[in-house]
Amino acid sequence: MEQEIREYALDVGFDDVGYTTAEPFPQLTEALDERRSGYSWVSEGLLQIGSVADPRFVLPSARSIVILIYDYYKQAYPAQLEGSVGKAYQSRLYPGKKRLFGSRLRLIREFLQEKGMEVGFRPAMPERQAAVRAGVGQFGCNTFVYSPGRGSYIAIASLAVSGELEPQSSSPPSACKDSCNKCIEACPTGALYAPFKMDPLRCIAFNTYAPGNFPGTPDDIPYNIREKMGSWIYGCDICQDACPHNSKRLKQKLVPDAFLEEMAPKLAPQKLLTMSDLYYHSIVQPILYGYMWEKKFLQRNAAIALGNEGDPDAVDLLISALEDPQDMVRSYSAWALGRIGGRKSNFALEKALAGEEEEKVKEEIRSALENS
Repeated sequence: MEQEIREYALDVGFDDVGYTTAEPFPQLTEALDERRSGYSWVSEGLLQIGSVADPRFVLPSARSIVILIYDYYKQAYPAQLEGSVGKAYQSRLYPGKKRLFGSRLRLIREFLQEKGMEVGFRPAMPERQAAVRAGVGQFGCNTFVYSPGRGSYIAIASLAVSGELEPQSSSPPSACKDSCNKCIEACPTGALYAPFKMDPLRCIAFNTYAPGNFPGTPDDIPYNIREKMGSWIYGCDICQDACPHNSKRLKQKLVPDAFLEEMAPKLAPQKLLTMSDLYYHSIVQPILYGYMWEKKFLQRNAAIALGNEGDPDAVDLLISALEDPQDMVRSYSAWALGRIGGRKSNFALEKALAGEEEEKVKEEIRSALENS
């Protein structure tokens, strides 16, 4: 059975398959308890990671876990999106029925069910921990899982199943040398504060999609984080790109992804800041869906990117965004204008302050004027 599953998974496009038992993951529970202040939003909220540390929460009849590894770094990514959109998000690793990756997952689930197994995967599975226990990955200091020969640019999907499959022996848990701290040194916000430990509240990727969006997370992105987000609009690859284990992958010569090459100009922050609903739903959402379900979050991130780039040519766009119906977009556009500064920005901010009705936006405008 294990060989049949493996061959079918490879046939539909996955790159490796592992098996482990459905026993709980006590180490994950301990880590979440230790770092509850930073992880309560995911352990008790949206994904209920605190509960799914026992896979039987997902599937009461679970006896095994099937772990699927997908290497998503198979084509070259557009230079225009470097430092803007994380490689994983450019790769559209979404579970929806109309997405290629989601179709692969559906085919695997149907295959397992045809073999007489119950299958569970929601609300979530402890995928990184399962991959390591199954011997198909090792933890890096940046908390990502590394697949032998592939690095960390992988997607992991794990399914709890009722069938009893032969577990594989685990690999050494760490892929990193004790003397290497390149990912920690590269992290602009200090989110990686020790080997294998991360404060998600300081992570750039987290701040592009979680604040104001996920229950239990802060409403806003802190000022000291905004300034260090650079041009990132969705996700962040800095700690992975700095890792020696990924250096060969970054240097490889690959054929460009034709779809991304065509779409990249349409994902520029200037386009995203003032996009219409139609533009969002027809062009942007199919690519940058993931964890964000409203366009205002991408508009917010676009404003931050424009502010950090400091390009005076963006001032007019940001001024027009001061009239956006969303408080969030007006607030962060004001911040960006204050970051760029100049007479034109200040005049627009003062005019907006006089006509603004929302106190939260007023506070942001006042702060922008003070710091411009």
